[in-house]
Amino acid sequence: MIDVADSPYKTLSTKTVYKNPWIEVEENQIVHPDGHKGVYSVVKTNDSVVIIPVNTNGEIFLIQSFSYPGQKWHWELPAGGSDGEDYITASKRELQEETGISAKHWEQIGLARPMDGVMPERTAVLLATNLDLSNPNSDEDTIKGRKFFTLNQINDMVLDGTIDEGITITALHYYELHCERSTT
Repeated sequence: MIDVADSPYKTLSTKTVYKNPWIEVEENQIVHPDGHKGVYSVVKTNDSVVIIPVNTNGEIFLIQSFSYPGQKWHWELPAGGSDGEDYITASKRELQEETGISAKHWEQIGLARPMDGVMPERTAVLLATNLDLSNPNSDEDTIKGRKFFTLNQINDMVLDGTIDEGITITALHYYELHCERSTT
């Protein structure tokens, strides 16, 4: 881990305690701002992307997928790892893999850090428009639903807990801000 000149923490040592092709867990021996020693673990992954596919009616395409960590089916935006690709290339691949949809227009409208206290990962928020819906499907067996929703329907789903996946909620907020600023 790199010490920033004005960081209130001091890193004494760093070691990798677990690593696979997708994640690395790093254990840092540190000195806290108050002077006591401790351990700070960091999970490292590639950056990721989340896609907001919007049709000509202004509806947003969501997928219903299974979350292994959460052990439940839930509605979310298509998303996935960047696999080291630039954000637009990764977004095109992820949208195609998860939905079968492609888009002619792409715009990055946000960049978030979804788990700031644990991971340095950044998630790019991409708006996909001018959609090609000629093959709206996917081979992913962890996805059982695919559907367009209005923003009002989606906001109701967030409020009632149907949508509780954090990066989807963050991306939707970026989208609402983008829409507000585009109309002013």
